[in-house]
Amino acid sequence: MSSNLPLRCEAYTAKRLGLALLVPFLFATTMVRGHDGVRPSLAGEAAAEARRQSIERIPYNLLVGPVRFRFSATMGFEYNDNINIAEVDQQEDFIFRPQVNFNALWPITQLNSLRFDIGIGYAFYADHSEYNTNGLLLSPGSALSFDLFVGDFRINFHDRFSLEQDPVGEPGLSGVADYGRFQNTAGVSVLWDLNKAVATFGYDHYTFIATNDDFDYLDREADSLTASFSVAATSTTGVGVEGNYVFSRYDKDLLNDSNSFSVGAFVETQLTSYVKLRVAGGYQRISFDGDQVLLGPFPDGFLNEVELTNGTLVNDNFLAFDDSGDLDDFYINLLISHRINAALTHRLSAGHESQLGVNSNYIKVNYIRHTASWNIINKMLLSTELFYEDAEDSGGFIDEHLHRYGGALTLGYQLTRHVTLGARYQYTQKDSDVEFRDYRQNRVSIDATYSF
Repeated sequence: MSSNLPLRCEAYTAKRLGLALLVPFLFATTMVRGHDGVRPSLAGEAAAEARRQSIERIPYNLLVGPVRFRFSATMGFEYNDNINIAEVDQQEDFIFRPQVNFNALWPITQLNSLRFDIGIGYAFYADHSEYNTNGLLLSPGSALSFDLFVGDFRINFHDRFSLEQDPVGEPGLSGVADYGRFQNTAGVSVLWDLNKAVATFGYDHYTFIATNDDFDYLDREADSLTASFSVAATSTTGVGVEGNYVFSRYDKDLLNDSNSFSVGAFVETQLTSYVKLRVAGGYQRISFDGDQVLLGPFPDGFLNEVELTNGTLVNDNFLAFDDSGDLDDFYINLLISHRINAALTHRLSAGHESQLGVNSNYIKVNYIRHTASWNIINKMLLSTELFYEDAEDSGGFIDEHLHRYGGALTLGYQLTRHVTLGARYQYTQKDSDVEFRDYRQNRVSIDATYSF
């Protein structure tokens, strides 16, 4: 089943879930937690051997030479009581979601590997066929990735992409059923292991293309640079500094191009054998090309026939809305991971950050999220998720202050060696200070996955 919030969980057994989560962490940029003595390099032979052993434990359907392939197909069925996330004129529907998944891993050498993952799906609406997928959906997590180890350097080339239409993941939306968008992030990251210190550098090019004409004003490209440097303060604690720069430019002139940068510090520590803490914070600035955003174009003469309650008429076809100028703010995020025992793990995250808006220059978001995995019944995995968001637009053509909260309950059961069953309930509620922008949404879904 698909969802845009971090409220999406495939139905796996604990063993398969652990293996699925292990591989991305092997390739992730990791902050050092050094030891008093010399530790194995994150980019050396020990790391390569750990990767090799992990690769050998990954389940696969087909082995062609050294290349491991995995194929699976999922059929999902969902009831949604508010597909257009609206306060009035709510639309409910039954949705069929078939999807095929393909994974390939090629360990080219002991040090270097190529990985490809993709999920291709479709959405059929029983009563509102106008919302049927316009083309195919590409699930989040679809990616092509190549890892290269050179001495003390670990280099990752990647291309991550998705094609989605579910609007519930975007806080600034209401009254929308199809928020179709293609997103692609391509770039390179480099990790340099200095034993007592780790430096990371990265470049990414981001592309956003709306598949719904109502949102083509969001079409944009962005280039980002990231860097961090961390040192081992103790055997269980690492501290460091981090920074990034992003240049965003829109295809249309309704929203403003921007330059964004942030700089801050972080600390990561293993409080106990079961509790890990990471805290990061710093300064964030976004400078925009203008302090107004535009809405339009409207048909000739249309704006002359309506009574304007907000906005300024521009060239008879556009309305201009005041928006805040540049952003000067702080960011902070906290993550606590706790493994209580072999059956129960949970994570708590909270923070404050700003991001580009869909109705304005930017939106400030305060959030808190909790996820837990309960492996308490044989062959069954239970997960729970809770979240709360407080967000405020910088101005723009809606200028909204909102609260969103909700949660999800997911069950996965390994019926046979090849068949996995899943069930999920998800609730989302939005309370807005703008009229007719509130909504409540309930979603119930079941699915079955066959691994060939």
